[in-house]
Amino acid sequence: MLQEIINFFAKEYIFYLISGMLIFLGISLFLLRKNLLIAILALEVAFNGVNLAFATASHYLGDPKGKMVVLVTLAIAAGSFSIGLILVVNYYRLKRSLSFDELKLLGERDEE
Repeated sequence: MLQEIINFFAKEYIFYLISGMLIFLGISLFLLRKNLLIAILALEVAFNGVNLAFATASHYLGDPKGKMVVLVTLAIAAGSFSIGLILVVNYYRLKRSLSFDELKLLGERDEE
């Protein structure tokens, strides 16, 4: 019984399912929320879902190139996430809000 459960969760389609759920969760949170911080975190969740799909495909196909792509992508995502977080913190200090609606108004000028 225990071996059947272990064999079920060791199949690759479980990892693809989890990857798809992470990608869907990240994209849906990005589109539905109006908070900048939540949007950045949602994009990071979606990127991690894509990385999980690459790592799963690389493992089950026996090709290490996918794992190298994942390592490079994780390094780039960490850098971009930290820069995005710095921008969000500075925007919050300036406007005291994390709303997308006020971000849209940032570029508009009052013409007199």
